[in-house]
Order: sequence, then structure tokens, then C-alpha cells
Amino acid sequence: MEPVITFALFASISTMERAVDSLRENCVLGITANAERTREMVLNSLGIVTVLKPSLGYKQCAEIAREGYETGKSLHDIVVKERKLLTQEKWDEVFSFENLISPKFEQ
Repeated sequence: MEPVITFALFASISTMERAVDSLRENCVLGITANAERTREMVLNSLGIVTVLKPSLGYKQCAEIAREGYETGKSLHDIVVKERKLLTQEKWDEVFSFENLISPKFEQ
């Protein structure tokens, strides 16, 4: 039975190889990220409130996240525009690409 098993194994590997090539050619090639939409999705996520914790504290961040969840408002609107807890410049600094990938824990 070893020759039959070996043949079936190589046939399966060949089929998988063709399937992966087809996936790459028909689905993956040409895909590009929509940077603006991706940024919008990140900044409208309630999960980013954790970045504000060193500056605002756990309790205040929890309240902000709850308000955002209940009202559907963005964290930016709550923190910068309504409560004025951070200036726009500080918000931009905290949520800069560099700070998001390597956070500075300043208060």
C-alpha cells in the first residue's frame, strides 16, 4: 500500500500547490490597503482608549469608553471637543504612528 499512499500524498500536494497559486493570482495580487479608511477605523475604535490611560487614568478612560459605546460618538469627539481633556496637538501626538508602534508613557 505504500506506493498508493505515496501517490495520493503527492497528488494532494500538487492540488494544494495549484490552489495556493490560484488564490494568489485571483485574490491576493493587486490588493491594496485603503490607508484613510483604515486610519478612520482605528481612531473610531473604543479599544484605543487604552493609549490614553497613562495620561487620563483608568477611571476616566473607562467612563469615556462607556460614553462612546452608549452614544456612538468617537473618542476624539468626547476627549478633545466635548470634555477638552486633551488639546488637538496632544491628541495628534498621542495617536501619531510613531507613538502607536512605540508608546511613550508620559503624563
